[in-house]
Amino acid sequence: MIFKSEQEWLNARQMRFTASEIHKLMGKSRSGSPLSKTGETFVYEKAAEILTGLQKETFGAALDWGKQYESMAFDKFKNVTFEEVEYYGGETHVFIPYTDYSGYSPDALGGDFIVEIKCPFNSGIHLKNFKIYDADSLKEVHPDYYWQMQLGMIATANEKGYFVSYDPRFEGINKQLHIAEIERHDVEFEIKEKLDAAVELLNTIV
Repeated sequence: MIFKSEQEWLNARQMRFTASEIHKLMGKSRSGSPLSKTGETFVYEKAAEILTGLQKETFGAALDWGKQYESMAFDKFKNVTFEEVEYYGGETHVFIPYTDYSGYSPDALGGDFIVEIKCPFNSGIHLKNFKIYDADSLKEVHPDYYWQMQLGMIATANEKGYFVSYDPRFEGINKQLHIAEIERHDVEFEIKEKLDAAVELLNTIV
């Protein structure tokens, strides 16, 4: 689904637990409940957005930095990999639904893969991202990005994705750009289970 404006894109996402935030639902509860305390809080925040019609604003230097350099990172990725891939950042607003309650907004898509681009404001985080080389290492370093990419691969029916970290402040492409191929794990049932619990709680609140 391609939207003409950012607001239409935001509206489509408002009623859903999106890939970029799905990690908040995936934690384990110490009490044995379907959702952790973090997951429950996330559901209450989503309910508040629905009931008030007001979306939580995100802003700051780190966000502005990422938006500024994402397209440059995409160009570097394409030049290095020679992959046939379409960029969906910038002024293009894309949302791919997954069930009635979730979905994914890719940074880029190829014929059989997704691309997630990160441009860390903190250069130390960019260097840490060089420890990522597969799905397991991504989960260890950035569990939020792990769940985002797993849901992205499920929603798009792809078996792999590329995690891209870019920082133009370093000299040389080998330090500016890190690319890791991330394989899809068998976690769809786990994600659906958490989504079902979240939707049940959401409907109770609303």
